[in-house]
Amino acid sequence: MKLLEALNGNKNKKPVWLMRQAGRHLPEYRELRKKSSDLMKMFLNDDIISQVTLQPIERYEMDAAILFSDILMIPYSLGSSLSFQEGGIGPVVKLVKLDNELKQDLNLLKPVFNGITKIKKETQNKIPLIGFVGGVWTTIYFSIFNKNERNDINQKLIINKKEEIGKLIDIFTEATTKYALEQINLGVDAFQIFESASGVLTEEQFDVWCLKPTQRILDSINNRVPVIGFPRGASLNSYIKYSNLENISAISLDEKFSLRNLRLLNQKITYQGNLNPELLLGDKETLVKKTKEILLAFEDYPHIFNLGHGVLPTTPVENVNLMIETIRRT
Repeated sequence: MKLLEALNGNKNKKPVWLMRQAGRHLPEYRELRKKSSDLMKMFLNDDIISQVTLQPIERYEMDAAILFSDILMIPYSLGSSLSFQEGGIGPVVKLVKLDNELKQDLNLLKPVFNGITKIKKETQNKIPLIGFVGGVWTTIYFSIFNKNERNDINQKLIINKKEEIGKLIDIFTEATTKYALEQINLGVDAFQIFESASGVLTEEQFDVWCLKPTQRILDSINNRVPVIGFPRGASLNSYIKYSNLENISAISLDEKFSLRNLRLLNQKITYQGNLNPELLLGDKETLVKKTKEILLAFEDYPHIFNLGHGVLPTTPVENVNLMIETIRRT
């Protein structure tokens, strides 16, 4: 499997998969979405999880599938309410009152686990399945700041909740670890940690709220499967530190990461990324040019082709096809 070979350091394999490849931009997904009034119900339906996860495999023959789910399953498993609202509001978490009795119930996530089993059976283990969690900080961030606060996030807002964040770090780290390990027990072939909100933190906050919890999760996984970390929006210095975490297999680079700085990262791991998702919305000539430039930049490195973040909802499928064809011809 090309993905696993690249994660093991093979420089000649150039697998491709895309963050958010399962979902919003696919016509077949949108047809399925019309039949469900509640996105959360889709995330908790093992048949739908399996079907949506495999849609981009069937359409594009991607080199990996990624589980159709959401990073906010952690607060849900801790007893919080979770909903996804239309009109740009996005996820809404009502965090349960923080006290010493806050307990995780993994039975709430049984549909996700059943979905993994269905996917593995459906693919007969011929397609690598990527499991994932949100990074501890990112999951907390979406749990304690509402949409308006996230749109105007600043250090004053973050510092005002410093005590609450401090109380949640250990709870969310333990819950995230247990959820990750259960996915691995069920047979996911690789794993990604989405630290999507790391860019709003200072260096010191990043060290305490991102690096330390991530290292604890990596220690628990203990190389059972390759792990890709994605500290989106982090500073160069934070990227460097993240790439040197013990037991990290690969680091995913966002579109703002300058490839001139690759030599500063840990040279013993695999790289993933970093095409700007907006290029999939533009003209085909530029898309092909930029795709080839990235392939050239990573020519001497083990590399997984991916975007700097998720596929945008208005992405034309023909542009995704063109990008994949370019990768496989180059």
